[in-house]
Amino acid sequence: MFESRKNGKRGDITGTRVKKASSQRILAQFGDQPAQSGYASVKSADREPQRLEERRIADNDAWAKNVLARKQPETEVNLKTSIVAGTSTLTSETVTSGLDLESNMMDVDELEHEGALARIQLRKLERRISYFTTDISTRFARLEGAVLQTVSSQGGTVPQTQPLLAPLVDRNQHKSITSASAISIPTTPSNLPMPSMTLTHGRSIPASEIFPGHLRILKLGDEELAVDQTAVPDPPAITFSQDLSALFTEWHCSDRLVVNGRGIPIKYWPLFYHSKHGIKCGAWKALRTVWGNWKFVVEERERHESDTAFWDIYSNNGTRLDYTAILLRLADSRAKQAEQDVKDAMRFFDNDLSCHNAGGAFTYKKKGGVTVLVSKPADISKNWRTYLANNPDAALAWHSMQDAQSTTGTPI
Repeated sequence: MFESRKNGKRGDITGTRVKKASSQRILAQFGDQPAQSGYASVKSADREPQRLEERRIADNDAWAKNVLARKQPETEVNLKTSIVAGTSTLTSETVTSGLDLESNMMDVDELEHEGALARIQLRKLERRISYFTTDISTRFARLEGAVLQTVSSQGGTVPQTQPLLAPLVDRNQHKSITSASAISIPTTPSNLPMPSMTLTHGRSIPASEIFPGHLRILKLGDEELAVDQTAVPDPPAITFSQDLSALFTEWHCSDRLVVNGRGIPIKYWPLFYHSKHGIKCGAWKALRTVWGNWKFVVEERERHESDTAFWDIYSNNGTRLDYTAILLRLADSRAKQAEQDVKDAMRFFDNDLSCHNAGGAFTYKKKGGVTVLVSKPADISKNWRTYLANNPDAALAWHSMQDAQSTTGTPI
């Protein structure tokens, strides 16, 4: 019970502990404790350096010179001074093998530093030229846009481009200033003169020079544009409520948004800002409603032959309606059209939009695989028109039903 712990060791008797009675008895019985032996430092050498012989030193020097001579050929120091046409020219000195390795490394560092400075100055000059070119291109583009707008308003002929891009937004993006919102499909072909699609602004960076992780290839009509997604600017803060004629022109040809040296028409802005494309996801939330309203107005304009014909419809006693009044009228028109489309779809499918013949055109799946039937008039109208566009046989059958109805005179 009172035995000491095995492998235990008493502490050293030093300092004030020596004066204690117990320490005195231990020292009297066992004698003085042995002196501590020091340990060699791990940071110091355990032996003295030995002096090399002269022959060994000469061999080492010869070996070092041989190695340096293989890396850099020996040249002679040639310093000449000549005066040509009253101007003194000092020739450069060639570094010889007699110079030590440290001086050679310093020269290499100086050359690399000078090269880096030259590259920086070159990049600054290139940026200044690029900015200057972009500014000039922008000025010419605005002048071109003004000319195109004048020609369009006068009914002139402007080079045609491809038709509008297919709708890029889902049903949640067709919200206007009222809750009744539906898709307005032109019933007649558009006769609006459309200018060239894009404007050039300075140098366009090829896809090979864009970091692969940031590269996106976007389809603008029949053209492809390589885009660095980190270089896409924020949406321009613009409004067309006081100048709808500018909206009609810039929908197809605009320099408000410039990406990789190209002016982007307003109709293609969702490609850069819609969240599903993953380029600038946070911007579409603020732009969605504004862009959707622009789209409604432009689609209505393209149903008419000219700006004059459009304003003949949207005027009151010779006074043009303002932007808000036009949107209200368009929203009311879409609501009425959606209501009629719902009646047509229900009649065609015998009041059962979930029937087999519908092919699931009026249903969608929620999380968990639950199938749900669409209920909003705007959604039914959109799906009904899409169904007729994708099924020629069904469209022909529907036209036959309409013809038969008009012949018998029975109300639909």
